[in-house]
Amino acid sequence: MEHTKPKRSRKPRVETIHFDIPINGRNYSVAATPFQLPSGERQFRVSYNSGVVHVFGWDDGLDRFAETEPVIEPIPPVIEMAIADKLNECASQLQDAA
Repeated sequence: MEHTKPKRSRKPRVETIHFDIPINGRNYSVAATPFQLPSGERQFRVSYNSGVVHVFGWDDGLDRFAETEPVIEPIPPVIEMAIADKLNECASQLQDAA
Protein backbone atom coordinates (compact mmCIF):
# COMPACT_ATOMS: atom_id res chain seq x y z
CA MET A 1 0.00 0.00 0.00
CA GLU A 2 1.42 3.33 -1.07
CA HIS A 3 1.06 6.42 1.11
CA THR A 4 0.47 9.64 -0.71
CA LYS A 5 0.01 13.09 0.62
CA PRO A 6 -2.91 15.07 -0.69
CA LYS A 7 -1.80 17.92 -2.90
CA ARG A 8 -2.11 21.30 -1.32
CA SER A 9 -3.82 23.93 -3.32
CA ARG A 10 -1.80 27.09 -3.42
CA LYS A 11 -3.36 30.48 -3.35
CA PRO A 12 -2.21 32.70 -6.17
CA ARG A 13 0.59 34.93 -4.95
CA VAL A 14 -0.52 38.50 -4.42
CA GLU A 15 1.92 41.08 -5.65
CA THR A 16 2.90 44.04 -3.52
CA ILE A 17 2.06 47.38 -5.09
CA HIS A 18 4.82 50.00 -4.93
CA PHE A 19 4.25 53.71 -5.48
CA ASP A 20 5.67 57.07 -4.45
CA ILE A 21 3.69 59.97 -3.09
CA PRO A 22 5.18 63.48 -3.06
CA ILE A 23 4.06 65.58 -0.08
CA ASN A 24 5.42 69.00 0.86
CA GLY A 25 8.58 68.54 -1.20
CA ARG A 26 9.34 65.08 0.24
CA ASN A 27 8.89 61.77 -1.52
CA TYR A 28 7.38 58.85 0.41
CA SER A 29 7.96 55.35 -0.92
CA VAL A 30 4.92 53.16 -0.20
CA ALA A 31 4.49 49.37 -0.36
CA ALA A 32 0.92 48.02 -0.16
CA THR A 33 -0.05 44.35 -0.19
CA PRO A 34 -3.73 43.55 -0.66
CA PHE A 35 -5.35 40.71 1.27
CA GLN A 36 -8.88 39.53 1.82
CA LEU A 37 -10.62 38.78 5.12
CA PRO A 38 -12.89 35.71 5.41
CA SER A 39 -15.83 38.13 5.19
CA GLY A 40 -14.65 39.09 1.69
CA GLU A 41 -13.53 42.57 2.73
CA ARG A 42 -10.32 43.70 1.04
CA GLN A 43 -7.63 45.31 3.15
CA PHE A 44 -4.04 46.36 2.59
CA ARG A 45 -0.85 45.94 4.59
CA VAL A 46 0.93 49.25 4.06
CA SER A 47 4.32 50.62 4.98
CA TYR A 48 6.00 53.80 3.87
CA ASN A 49 9.74 54.47 3.75
CA SER A 50 10.30 50.87 4.92
CA GLY A 51 8.69 51.63 8.27
CA VAL A 52 6.09 49.95 10.47
CA VAL A 53 3.30 47.99 8.75
CA HIS A 54 -0.15 49.57 9.01
CA VAL A 55 -3.42 47.89 8.03
CA PHE A 56 -5.80 49.91 5.86
CA GLY A 57 -9.44 48.92 5.34
CA TRP A 58 -12.54 50.56 3.94
CA ASP A 59 -14.09 53.08 6.35
CA ASP A 60 -17.77 53.72 5.56
CA GLY A 61 -17.82 56.89 7.68
CA LEU A 62 -14.95 58.44 5.75
CA ASP A 63 -15.96 56.82 2.46
CA ARG A 64 -12.32 55.88 1.78
CA PHE A 65 -9.59 53.53 2.91
CA ALA A 66 -8.16 54.42 6.32
CA GLU A 67 -5.86 52.92 8.92
CA THR A 68 -7.92 50.31 10.79
CA GLU A 69 -5.79 49.62 13.85
CA PRO A 70 -3.93 52.10 16.00
CA VAL A 71 -0.20 51.42 15.92
CA ILE A 72 2.71 52.69 17.95
CA GLU A 73 3.68 55.07 15.13
CA PRO A 74 0.52 56.79 13.86
CA ILE A 75 0.58 57.97 10.26
CA PRO A 76 0.37 61.74 9.88
CA PRO A 77 -3.09 62.60 8.46
CA VAL A 78 -1.77 64.18 5.24
CA ILE A 79 0.22 61.03 4.44
CA GLU A 80 -2.67 58.73 5.40
CA MET A 81 -5.05 60.58 3.06
CA ALA A 82 -2.57 60.47 0.16
CA ILE A 83 -2.07 56.72 0.69
CA ALA A 84 -5.86 56.24 0.93
CA ASP A 85 -6.38 58.02 -2.40
CA LYS A 86 -3.86 55.73 -4.08
CA LEU A 87 -5.39 52.62 -2.44
CA ASN A 88 -8.80 53.64 -3.80
CA GLU A 89 -7.29 53.61 -7.31
CA CYS A 90 -5.57 50.26 -6.68
CA ALA A 91 -8.73 48.67 -5.27
CA SER A 92 -10.70 49.78 -8.34
CA GLN A 93 -8.07 48.27 -10.64
CA LEU A 94 -8.01 45.03 -8.65
CA GLN A 95 -11.81 44.81 -8.77
CA ASP A 96 -11.87 45.45 -12.52
CA ALA A 97 -9.25 42.72 -13.02
CA ALA A 98 -11.25 40.15 -11.03
